Amino acid sequence: MKACWYETTGPAREVLQVGEMAKPRPGPGEVSVRVAVSGVNPTDVKRRAGLRGPLPFPAMTPGYDAAGTIDAVGEGVTESRVGARVWVWEAAHGKPGGSAAEFLVVPQSRAMDLPEGASFAEGASLGVPALTACHGLLLGGDLSGQTVIVTGGAGAVGNYAVQLAKRMGAVVIATARGDAKAADARMAGADHIVDPRSDSLADLALEVTGGTGVRHMLDVDLGAHIANAWRYIAENGSLASYGTQSDPAPTFPFAKYMYRNLSLHGIAVFNIPEAAKLAAAATVQDALEAGELRHRRDATFPLAEIAAAHERQESGLARGKVLVEP
Repeated sequence: MKACWYETTGPAREVLQVGEMAKPRPGPGEVSVRVAVSGVNPTDVKRRAGLRGPLPFPAMTPGYDAAGTIDAVGEGVTESRVGARVWVWEAAHGKPGGSAAEFLVVPQSRAMDLPEGASFAEGASLGVPALTACHGLLLGGDLSGQTVIVTGGAGAVGNYAVQLAKRMGAVVIATARGDAKAADARMAGADHIVDPRSDSLADLALEVTGGTGVRHMLDVDLGAHIANAWRYIAENGSLASYGTQSDPAPTFPFAKYMYRNLSLHGIAVFNIPEAAKLAAAATVQDALEAGELRHRRDATFPLAEIAAAHERQESGLARGKVLVEP
């Protein structure tokens, strides 16, 4: 089969190779998927660039997210799944073979049915961002009727988080920088939008909640908010974060959080408990089947140009998912 791989880390055009490799075979409990579309995530380019430490395998095919059609099943998987259209998550988790290939193999739980009317491109857009968003919200408990902050409401994770939080019945305050990103957050369903460059998130959160603070906050940059978030999160509320780009080692004002009985959660979606992964996947699946998710695509590249796809993801200019077609 045709696939991409790399044997050392570095710039995309220097280390990514495209060529032929053996087609993987599904083992017990696994399915083989003919890939129609593969998704590119920040974690893919960071691993390839060497920002995730040494490679765990001699060669790696990048890509965690994909969509396609099941073409074979392993022992213990019903034959009726052959031919099913699916969206795939964790294609490259804990193994060398990812989704940037004509075929991939995953445990059957990682291949979710793709509803009629949902395209392969939409399915390949889910995975890491949608599951991170969903798990981050589920950490806040029952959000129906509650107010939630989603920072980075125009980002890949944040935009899905706004949509899912609205589906959960929450009032959503989103941060977004500039008119274009504010429009993205608004189209996702955000009730209130604040540009952190010019406006106060704290003031808006307290105004919207009548001074009590929000029930939960899903944060893209803990370093930018940890010092003051306790001021606008309600007592017994929570904060979940999946990044801290502005400050990799932020100072944590523990006493401020302790006396308000606030919970702080870090999210590395690949390492959360299996039950939590499946709960998030099921919640995303419900929203997908209801037709209540809006997917944003930035650009699509052929597999031969996957280096350009990685560069697009690294540029910081992508508005939506970067996709690759094998």
